[in-house]
Amino acid sequence: MKCTWCQQLQIRNLTITEILCPWNIQETRCAQCQEKLSPIATPCCTLCMKQGQLSSCEECQLWQQKYPAYLFTHHAFFQYNDAFHDWIYRYKFLGDYRLRKTFSKEISHFFKQHPKSIVCAIPLSSERQIERGFNQSEALLSAANIPTFDLLKKSQHTPAQAQKNRQERLSMIQPFEATTLAATIQGKEVVIFDDVYTTGRTLFYAAETLMVFKPLKILTLSLAR
Repeated sequence: MKCTWCQQLQIRNLTITEILCPWNIQETRCAQCQEKLSPIATPCCTLCMKQGQLSSCEECQLWQQKYPAYLFTHHAFFQYNDAFHDWIYRYKFLGDYRLRKTFSKEISHFFKQHPKSIVCAIPLSSERQIERGFNQSEALLSAANIPTFDLLKKSQHTPAQAQKNRQERLSMIQPFEATTLAATIQGKEVVIFDDVYTTGRTLFYAAETLMVFKPLKILTLSLAR
């Protein structure tokens, strides 16, 4: 089978389950690609998983002041290092759709711990969807067989976040509106998924939009932090 990142053929020993149920064989990253990644480890921020923090980081303390009613919890799998930057550039900006399966194992494992959650991917504007050809966050979830619900729509087309500096990201205006489906989340756990957590501004705007519908809890998830 092929590595889900470099697309090179790899040989590995199958598990007993995979031998008995070959339809359950899961594509994975090869050892060389795996070594490029830096998993987030402790110590890290207890709220956003920013590496090297002993408790909640200064950024999260500011977010808590801005959203005192929002019990914020974010989970990410990896640090945003050079290798991850190269991966997301190929996937998101060069449109290498094959890479949507690269992190399916981690995504599947996370949602096994949240089996009843309603999952919402950060939406794209219609202009960005046409330009890119796919919603990168939705495609990552779909590759991991995670169903999603269109709770949000992006009401404004804005420059890509990668083109903005930190201050520009933080000062962007609210880009999201709730869809009619958002009325169904009352009393339920919601997970909002985006590919990368940088400043948190996008995910906090998304959560802010959904909080008025009184979900039980809103969690956020990204591949990298």
